[in-house]
Amino acid sequence: MQGLGDCIMQRPIIRDAAARGPVFLQTPWPELYQDLEGVRPVRFQSRLRTQAKHERQTRFPWAPRPGGAQIPIGYSSRLLADGRSIISAMESKIPIGDQPFVWDLPIVGRAPALETGGRPIAVVRPVTERAEWHNASRSPLPEYVNAIAARLMPSHFVVVVADLEPGAEWLVGEMPVCDVAFLRGEIRPMDLLELVRAADVVVGGVGWIVPAAIALQTPAFIVLGGNGGHNGIPQLCDPRADCSRLGFAVPMDFCECVEKHHACDKRIDRPVEIFEDWAAATGVKLC
Repeated sequence: MQGLGDCIMQRPIIRDAAARGPVFLQTPWPELYQDLEGVRPVRFQSRLRTQAKHERQTRFPWAPRPGGAQIPIGYSSRLLADGRSIISAMESKIPIGDQPFVWDLPIVGRAPALETGGRPIAVVRPVTERAEWHNASRSPLPEYVNAIAARLMPSHFVVVVADLEPGAEWLVGEMPVCDVAFLRGEIRPMDLLELVRAADVVVGGVGWIVPAAIALQTPAFIVLGGNGGHNGIPQLCDPRADCSRLGFAVPMDFCECVEKHHACDKRIDRPVEIFEDWAAATGVKLC
């Protein structure tokens, strides 16, 4: 897997495999596995923008590429069609054995120092689309994320994070209101994960924030769009994981398609009220 979220999500599988012997793991994100004894990260040489940038910047030592057969980890529409979680679908090639199911993350970076005035941090992922793996169906309606960001402003220090680049990744809809925005990848991915760890709450659509929030046990409110055959709650939340800190705003007629470009009905009734109810139940204090 190359995606940041997918590589966080596959940690339970890699942990179990490494307990049985050395694992040479081809990955753009070696830091994600630095605490797993027996894992030898191998440079991916990714052509994807964010992954290639990180591979150039990281100082993590790489293992030499070994010979022999390779085992791919991945998932497909066919594997998800019976309601499996993404992790369960990934296990089709390397099943988790006797090791405990642990979905976590080591300390991988350093959260940026922010002058918050004593307010807790809320990390907001605005709705974006990108040329690589362009999935417009998955994205929620941006006005819902933006409305929740505005609701957080009185009580939280709202940080909007993205890595926009003309022709590569772009904002959909209006920019959310915030205290500070890092829109050009100013925060490196590993430091961004530590910002999520330090945050009081995370808000956005489906993406890397979902597996990161589960692994870091940070409360996260996810606004769903469409493409529910890949990005529904059963796919995102493996029953073996503690997803109790996740909340969801689900479209009234949630589309179960697996198409990346489909006219999914993404309308949600009273998304801010759903968020407020979830925040009260989760312990996220609002003004």
